[in-house]
Amino acid sequence: MPRKILVAVDLSKMSDKLIAYACSLSYRLDVETNFIHVLPHPTLWKGYEPWLPPELDVEISEIARKKIKYYIHKAGESMPHCADRSHEIIIEEGSPSDVIIRCAKEGNYNLIIIGYRGQSTIERLVVGSTAANVARYSNCSVLIYRPGLDIF
Repeated sequence: MPRKILVAVDLSKMSDKLIAYACSLSYRLDVETNFIHVLPHPTLWKGYEPWLPPELDVEISEIARKKIKYYIHKAGESMPHCADRSHEIIIEEGSPSDVIIRCAKEGNYNLIIIGYRGQSTIERLVVGSTAANVARYSNCSVLIYRPGLDIF
């Protein structure tokens, strides 16, 4: 049985349901659950560098952190038994699948939960599915979440 769960959140429309599912599962299994969001690598913004403020990375990280906290709070409102659990929120930059796999390995997580579909169709076609890459190359089990069959 997993003792630590890492939940990969991309802040897409599915994120609130994914976080609620993870919080519920965390409670039922009585395990530590943390959340990770991976920002695009800063080299993607190089062409815009002269027009972007240097503190943009910090601001974007804080926006992501606040949004994840909001979803966790929202899950706690609908499931009071989940409200008192503490979670770490990890915000990193880079290739999503690489960062998720590395963090799971370094943090000794037993399970990764990730949504079946993310933000960008174009990115999936060009780079490949983050969920597929995580499932294929992770050193621990991966649960690919699909909304609609949730049992809270």
